[in-house]
Amino acid sequence: MTTSIPRVALVGANGFGLHHREHNLAPRTARGELEFVGMCDTAEIQERPGAPIGDTPVFDDYRAMLDATDPDVVIIATPPPSHLPIAGDAMRHGTDIYLEKPPVTTLAEYRELYDVMTETGRNVQVGFQALGSHAFNAVRDAIEAGRFGEIESIGVAGSWQRPDSYYRRSAWAGRRELNGTLVADGALANPWAHASQQAIALAGDWPLHGPVELERLRTRESIEVDDTAVWRATNKNGVRITVAVTLCGDAKVEGDIYIKGTEGEAWYGFREDLLRLPGETEAKQYGTTNLLDNLLAHRRRGVGLISGLRRAKPFTGVLEQVLTSPVPRLVDEKHLERVGDDPVTILKGVDRAVVDAATQGRLYSELGLPWA
Repeated sequence: MTTSIPRVALVGANGFGLHHREHNLAPRTARGELEFVGMCDTAEIQERPGAPIGDTPVFDDYRAMLDATDPDVVIIATPPPSHLPIAGDAMRHGTDIYLEKPPVTTLAEYRELYDVMTETGRNVQVGFQALGSHAFNAVRDAIEAGRFGEIESIGVAGSWQRPDSYYRRSAWAGRRELNGTLVADGALANPWAHASQQAIALAGDWPLHGPVELERLRTRESIEVDDTAVWRATNKNGVRITVAVTLCGDAKVEGDIYIKGTEGEAWYGFREDLLRLPGETEAKQYGTTNLLDNLLAHRRRGVGLISGLRRAKPFTGVLEQVLTSPVPRLVDEKHLERVGDDPVTILKGVDRAVVDAATQGRLYSELGLPWA
């Protein structure tokens, strides 16, 4: 534990790093809660009104930044294939880590990262921010109190849109691999990674038991990853988990979680921190704990990490199966509608399909859908 103001550096200052600069680093620096000692990116660093460069030292090599700034905490917001070497070097340098999701892409990488964490005695917080939701804690408390009876199933439904330009946002966007390295893109691996992690955690963080059933589809010939997908598995505590998501929706489904037990059911909107527990007629709004604040509190006074690396192991197993699967099947054009100048693709009937899959515990192929 420490009482000094923590020195925080950022690797990956563009992309999602801009979010960290604007929403995490700038306001906490202004309040005197941390010292933002350096940022690094291989590209020219962008600025926003809420994320100026100012006097913060800028680097294009993270090792040079570590040596020059000697940070206490490093936030890593780079593409997932780079996470392992950067996090390993930073921990060996003596820093704690805030590692954006997904932490790594295979279980072998997970074990290597875990070993470095153990050897160095450093802390790794993974950026699954949804785990900081107080609604999540309320569900777990209700489960422990027996309000659900025995938990039988957890289902997650999500439906968003992404335009064609989304798959041109970087060299690795929409790719299965780049320069021989697996890329963690696609609906399940990237924007909806929180959905899988949240379902696994709500089901008790138990390891998965038996096979992960997986169906992945794409609606654009130009991409190699899923934009619509579903997976289903049962954990070692006997809870069935189903996650059904798309980036080709018409009406938005923000991330609805359906928790079913022998004696009660709940609905949890994890993107909005809304929760309706068994016996309640209206959803209630809950707050959230910021994961960077949680990491700093852990360093300062030993508060438990909310999203420590250990918690990400079952998710990493699912992710590895997603990434090592063949290129998803291409959906026939007759089931699609393309809208707008920067076209979004709408897969007809997918909004209902993700909800049916999540609530019934079914794969798309089991729902009688013409495109599945």
